Amino acid sequence: MILLISVDNDTMTDEICTWLSYQNKSFVRLNENQHITKVFFDFSKNMYKISINNIEYNLNDFKSVFYRNGGIYYNIANQEIDSNLIEFYNSEIKSVTEFICYYLKINDANIFGNLFTKEVNKLEVLFLAKSLGLKIPETYIVSQLKDLTKIDCSQNYITKSVSEMKPIFIENELYLNYTREIDFNQLQSKKENIIPSLIQNKINKAYEIRVFFFEKRIWAIATFDFSDNIDIRNLKDRDKKYLSCKLPIEIQRKIHKMAKTLNLRCGTIDLIQSDDDYYFLEINPLGQFHQVSYYGNYQIEKYIADLL
Repeated sequence: MILLISVDNDTMTDEICTWLSYQNKSFVRLNENQHITKVFFDFSKNMYKISINNIEYNLNDFKSVFYRNGGIYYNIANQEIDSNLIEFYNSEIKSVTEFICYYLKINDANIFGNLFTKEVNKLEVLFLAKSLGLKIPETYIVSQLKDLTKIDCSQNYITKSVSEMKPIFIENELYLNYTREIDFNQLQSKKENIIPSLIQNKINKAYEIRVFFFEKRIWAIATFDFSDNIDIRNLKDRDKKYLSCKLPIEIQRKIHKMAKTLNLRCGTIDLIQSDDDYYFLEINPLGQFHQVSYYGNYQIEKYIADLL
């Protein structure tokens, strides 16, 4: 039996499920609409059972686990929980979830995906990439605008979030903190303190590269944007051109070493190719690989289904 942990409407997990069905493999999927409805653990008899939508499963029966995204959801309480007890309830559920993941691991289930490492620190990753010999853009963290005088203002710079991008809703308007180019001339006269902000030298790119790694395999596509947009996520797919590409062996070796150091089983990496150099931008443990699979014609979903 295969356990998939994902979110609703995830096209990649949908494709994997399609391949698993084609291969006649038994699987169950956990997401927001597929809850754990009952838990029964008997430590004396070494019996650990959960029910998903009222169908009972023994944790021992799960021989493969694929964590794609999201979490493990429960629908156990039969009555509304007092708001004062929500924090306690969530901590209790969290402990049960951690034990389920722990038991699957020590029971030698084949675990794929980042079940135990869902986030990374962007600054730590940049530091690691540089220490591994990967090129990164000139990078600064600034909390006082007057410190911009210490940076070579003759070059162009961009800013983006230090942490993961978070959608912000204000008065029914959606704001996304995408990467933006900044104008030092508008800032040098200001003296305010600001939230510690990430500033990087803008690399003149030939194209961007989206990399997906899973276990020992690496797939990559080159993305061409002829609009000179700062953040390629602002463009629709029809305004971009894609080509499959193969990274140099040395770059692949450094990616594998980075993944091992960060304890990541899979993830997406963004690179920039410029003047025969590759610049590392960031890594996402929960990265989307549908684009890489589709435009590279790699059938990554089938590869994952085969492993499961």
